[in-house]
Amino acid sequence: MSGLALLGLGWAAWGAMHSLLISPSWMRLISVRFPRLCPWYRLGYNGLAVLTILPLLYFKNALAGEMLLGWSGPLFIPRFLLLGVALWLFWAGARAYDLKVVGGLAQLRSGCTFAGSPYAEDLRTSGILGRVRHPWYGGVLILLWTRTGAFDAAELITSLVLSLYVLVGARLEERKLVHVHGQVYRDYQQRTPMFFPWPRRRRTG
Repeated sequence: MSGLALLGLGWAAWGAMHSLLISPSWMRLISVRFPRLCPWYRLGYNGLAVLTILPLLYFKNALAGEMLLGWSGPLFIPRFLLLGVALWLFWAGARAYDLKVVGGLAQLRSGCTFAGSPYAEDLRTSGILGRVRHPWYGGVLILLWTRTGAFDAAELITSLVLSLYVLVGARLEERKLVHVHGQVYRDYQQRTPMFFPWPRRRRTG
């Protein structure tokens, strides 16, 4: 098996593992079988994500080769504009989310059910969440294709596989949120874009 194929499989396995570990059925199992570990679950999940991505990044860099695509010439400007949009989505999302819950620190000080699920009891639609449902996912999608000015085969495979992971992960996240919030979230889906905010339409009449 070639190194590039192994890299693609590695990224796919990384995404599949993290999707499984955050799935409702798995988290429910942890909550029931290992209640004492439950408050630490989210923190451990985040730590595992970081530790397991480092070898893949090292392997990707070891496969560096000839540039196939690049943001060169006049594309320099749109690349940095898109990077600015990605940073804005990350910043705005950080203001809207409870970072202690997302990071896993809040669960250490409170009772834990459903393995420290970060879903709030009430659906939040303020701030950037009133313009886009998943600002961080949108930011990641942009960043995957603008993070570097030149793409070799290893970079392209990484961006392709991780973009697919984000799209699939977002769909799974949507299913969880519909399960938690029901019709309220379905209505939110109808009026709010998924990844990227669009200019608001002016009301007439």
